[in-house]
Amino acid sequence: MSPGPVPSLPRTRVVRSHPPGPGRRALRVVAFGSSTTEGFGASGPEHSYPAVMRRALLPHFPGGIALANQGVSGECAIEMDGRLDAVAAAEPDLVLWQTGSNDVTRPVPLDLFERLTRRGIARLLHTGADLVLMDQQYSRALEEAPGFAAYCDALHRLGAEAGVAVFPRHALMRGWCDGTAFTRDTLSPDGTHMADPGYALLGEAVAGWVIARA
Repeated sequence: MSPGPVPSLPRTRVVRSHPPGPGRRALRVVAFGSSTTEGFGASGPEHSYPAVMRRALLPHFPGGIALANQGVSGECAIEMDGRLDAVAAAEPDLVLWQTGSNDVTRPVPLDLFERLTRRGIARLLHTGADLVLMDQQYSRALEEAPGFAAYCDALHRLGAEAGVAVFPRHALMRGWCDGTAFTRDTLSPDGTHMADPGYALLGEAVAGWVIARA
């Protein structure tokens, strides 16, 4: 899906641009999601996409990056709905919410996914944090799942309705497979999850995307 106009990240920008001295602090980031946020398939937690992203962001944030990886493998919108208060309790400046993958394969009814995601967006925006949604990975399991496109479209539509940025992971991953050594199955060797090379590409891409908007 072609992304539309992307909202900026004002709270992230305030933290980044604060001058040296009293008040400068680390950017508080929560990576919220399921297995590809947790880093399932990586050789270690330091190779998860949030860890790679943190290292790439550090030179651009003089106060540092305080990262909380709140990815839990296997979760869909139902379980994530129950963890929204824990995300809010971290008092984040920036929330990266990866969602909509397990909902496709379990499956969770599309209307329920939309209702819970809409409620989650409202809850997280109420904290005052910058919120970014991340759409689904390009993988064999999802591409072959009935109705996959409807869930991806729904996530982008919900983001547009709320004025929330959607990081276009699915389109980026497809692009990485065009004219390179990567294929869908080398990026996600088990058919669903990335390995270290894919997580490295994703973490660096998210970091660059955040920097451009902050």
